[in-house]
Amino acid sequence: MALDFITLNGLAILVVAIAAFIAVYYFLKVAKYLIVNSIVGLILLFISNIVIGMLNMGFSVDINWVSILICAVGGIPGVIIVILLGFLNVPLVPL
Repeated sequence: MALDFITLNGLAILVVAIAAFIAVYYFLKVAKYLIVNSIVGLILLFISNIVIGMLNMGFSVDINWVSILICAVGGIPGVIIVILLGFLNVPLVPL
């Protein structure tokens, strides 16, 4: 009887460990995509700020924590939104 209880506990621990491993794997898979997307968005924000400044296009992209947050969360679409808001002279001012 005691052997069955130990085997059942070991099996339960094994199932929980496998479930935890699968959960961590999928979390890291999604986190990797989000980290790459954030890095690409931030690099594009700084490159677009340099290019717009060099070409003297008549508007500027303000880099503050709001625009950095938008680009880090949104990635490439976030950069496009920040550039369009800069073009339309909409200030990204923190509250």
